[in-house]
Amino acid sequence: MKILIVEDEELYADKLEMLVEKLEYELVGIVDNSADALAKIRQNPPDLILMDVHIQGQHDGIELADLINREFNIPVIFITSLLDDLTFNRAARAKPIYFLNKPFSDIQLQRSIELTVRQLGTQANDTPEWEQDVFSKEHLFIKVRQKLEKVAIKDIVYLEADGRYCQIFTERKKYLVRLSLQECMALLPATDFLQTHRSYLINTEKIQTIDLQDNFIQFDKFQVPLSKRHREVLLKKLNWL
Repeated sequence: MKILIVEDEELYADKLEMLVEKLEYELVGIVDNSADALAKIRQNPPDLILMDVHIQGQHDGIELADLINREFNIPVIFITSLLDDLTFNRAARAKPIYFLNKPFSDIQLQRSIELTVRQLGTQANDTPEWEQDVFSKEHLFIKVRQKLEKVAIKDIVYLEADGRYCQIFTERKKYLVRLSLQECMALLPATDFLQTHRSYLINTEKIQTIDLQDNFIQFDKFQVPLSKRHREVLLKKLNWL
C-alpha cells in the first residue's frame, strides 16, 4: 500500500508520516499544496491519499480530490479541523472513503487507514486469477503491487489471521494475502505448520522456546500466543518429555 500525504500543517504532517511508517506502508511523499500533489501523483501514483481539506495552492483539498477522481480514481481520506455543513456537503460530493477530524489520536488514524486497506483489499478480490496469490509445494508467489514475489515456505516464521486476510511473517518481511487462516493451513505442509491459537499458525521448525507458564512461543525476533486448547497438540507433535 503506497500512501501520499497532502498536509500543510507541519505537526500533523509529521504525525501522519510516523504512523504510516509504523504501519509499514510505503510513503510516496509529503506535500503541502495542490500543484505538488498532482505532480507527485502523476510521477508515482499512490494507492491511498491522506489529505487535509484546507491546503495551499490553486485548489483546496476538495477541489483536488475532484481532479484526482476524474484522472486517477485514487481513494482519499479527508483530514480537517473544520467540517461545517457547507464544507461537509462539498467534501461529500468528492466521495472520500473516510473523514478524520483534527485533533485525532494515533489509534483513530491507524483504524481509518486499516479499514480503508481492508475495503480496498475486498474490492481487489475481483482481480483476474493470475493476479491472485499463488501457492506451490516449496514456495509462495505473493502479489506485491504488480509483481509476484517468490517466498520460500521454509522461511515463513508464522501467520496471523486478520479477518478474511492473513499476514505472513518471514524473518525479513511481512506480507498480506487475501486468504483466511484456514485456507492457508490447507495449502501449507501440515508436517511443519501447526495452529497455536485461533489467529496464529506457526512453523514449528522456527521455534526457539515455549513458555509453558505464560503460554507463548518465542522465535528469534517474534513472539506469538499459545492457547491452552492448542498447547497439548503442539507438545505431542514436538515429542515433549
